Amino acid sequence: PEDSWAFLKRMLDHPDGPAWNYEVGDRIEAHDLVEYESFRAELEQLREAHGSVPPPLLLKRIDALRNRVPLLGRRIPQGFDLERDWPAVPASDREDLARSPQYFADMDTKLDRLIVYDTSGMTGHALVAPSHPLTQAKVNALMEFVLKRHGVELDTGPGKAICVNINAQAETVVFATLFGVWNQAGFAKVNLHPKFWRDRDAARNWFTEFQPQFLTGDPVAFAEMIAWELPVRPRALVSTALALNPELAELLEEAYGCPVIDWYSTAETGPLAYSCPHGHGLHLISPDLFIEVLDADGKALPEGQRGEIAVTGGRNPYIFLLRYRTGDTASIDRTPCSCGDSLPRLLGLEGRRPLLFRGHDGGPVNSVDVSRVLRHHPILQHQVRQQADSSILARLRPIPGAPLDSRAVERSLRTLFGDLAMDIYIDPNLGADSQSGKVLPFVSELAPEPGNPALAAALGASPPSSS
Repeated sequence: PEDSWAFLKRMLDHPDGPAWNYEVGDRIEAHDLVEYESFRAELEQLREAHGSVPPPLLLKRIDALRNRVPLLGRRIPQGFDLERDWPAVPASDREDLARSPQYFADMDTKLDRLIVYDTSGMTGHALVAPSHPLTQAKVNALMEFVLKRHGVELDTGPGKAICVNINAQAETVVFATLFGVWNQAGFAKVNLHPKFWRDRDAARNWFTEFQPQFLTGDPVAFAEMIAWELPVRPRALVSTALALNPELAELLEEAYGCPVIDWYSTAETGPLAYSCPHGHGLHLISPDLFIEVLDADGKALPEGQRGEIAVTGGRNPYIFLLRYRTGDTASIDRTPCSCGDSLPRLLGLEGRRPLLFRGHDGGPVNSVDVSRVLRHHPILQHQVRQQADSSILARLRPIPGAPLDSRAVERSLRTLFGDLAMDIYIDPNLGADSQSGKVLPFVSELAPEPGNPALAAALGASPPSSS
């Protein structure tokens, strides 16, 4: 609609706007909207508690995909009773996906609408995660459902700024667009870094003008938002990508007077869980996913025992997950919750924690930026460690058969760290000394030196609250 286009132009051309560096649309087509609305309805209707095996609808779907998804054909022999023998299905993990992404795809799906996301995740495995525009659009339906669970209704439509995603990185894409599934409402991704704005007053003016209904971002970005004193009045804040410290959640609630929702998601699985409105862990979001907790040998653990979260199912035609180990740990609780959501909860989730390195000039270096520069090299798995003397030690496992130039990697890292002492090791056996094959991708031996109390809370530099 003409008024939607005019609103987008107003966001983009505003004299106090950020330094836009990217153009993108949601790539949604008219026929996608029927499936989107069906999925949106299922989120409300199919919330039946499930037990220790996938629900019947998901088992039926797995069976139907056996001959179309190579991973299923390899792992599930013909005649296998999925319900009875589910514990015998072998688990998969990030290395399987990083090495052979084609095995996870529905081979009947055309590639003409393929999109990809780069990620490094919890295990240090670099990954290019394929996805589909409708898969990404369904995240909006999941977000809308979660916001409603926290008492927040969205006002979608042309001429409305529905959401701004905030970042705090050295480099990232910065853009504004419209969401077709939200009736052409406006969305923007911005970066709270000085070189992306004329000054902080300009950022405040832009946010004053467009006032998003809710904001998403990782804990470091939200801490920076407090430091920039952005004059926003959101209906909700949704914390993504990294673990949310309870102390930061309290600071944000006090500063902005709205719910702060912890949103658990990975690039390859999509959204998995959201914080219970009554504070009882994180509820699973979508009925098309089955989640269990596994021990080191891939055996499902009973309720209450901590293990690695494994995911089956999903809505991405290019990645069908089969007992996919995420690298994150929690216990699972299937008992009824006082909030009324019948899907199971994850308790004590331990995911990827925020981490800031320190550059040669003493300034912060976001681990997200380290991931970004490493993506340009053929690295299958990595660990970057800042040692107590501030020097950098990087251990890199190359993609088999691909030459990896350690000097080129060092040049990339120096764009972030400057003239620090740096050792780069190519280690084909990285992860071999771990039973699971995983390593922590980022480690710092330096004591945190955050520049504001909110950042201290985001990094866990001060003790979390007892609530």
